[in-house]
Amino acid sequence: MNKKFTIALLSLMLLNCTSTLKTEKLIPLAVETLIGEEGETVVIGPMNRANLDTEEFMSWFQPEYDFLQLSEEWIKEHRPLAKNLTFKLFLGTWCGDTQRELGGMFKILDALEVSNDRIEMYGLTENKDSPSGYEKEYGIINIPTLIFYENGLENNRFVELPVETLLQDISKILKKEPYQNAYSDF
Repeated sequence: MNKKFTIALLSLMLLNCTSTLKTEKLIPLAVETLIGEEGETVVIGPMNRANLDTEEFMSWFQPEYDFLQLSEEWIKEHRPLAKNLTFKLFLGTWCGDTQRELGGMFKILDALEVSNDRIEMYGLTENKDSPSGYEKEYGIINIPTLIFYENGLENNRFVELPVETLLQDISKILKKEPYQNAYSDF
């Protein structure tokens, strides 16, 4: 009887830990901000997705997230291809291109079950730089830039705007098909 109680208690504890992990809310990082030329909030430096969870940012993020439609077939085909990838994302909360593409990017990353700990995010100023200069190591000239890594090596990158569509461009990158972003010749 005591053994059954112990097993039941351990099972409940395990279930409780599992459900807590799945519903644990991402905590925003402490970030540097300034007010941009048009009065908007500019996040600078390391950040995470939770830093976008404000009324100002959700006003442009959520409509783009909701707009992108992914078929179950697309998800089933591409999810295994993203399983071992990590990402670096450079963006500007002030930037119209970021505002247009970021919601869709995260809709795709969510569908691929990419956890937040596999995405490093960096906010840049209106001059496309940051106090640490981290973006210079990666040759960031246009944003948003989403860099795909496999085994620590850059696989490819999406830069600023799609060549075809966001979904088609990311599909090519994931499938390792020939793909050159819109600025690859610069």
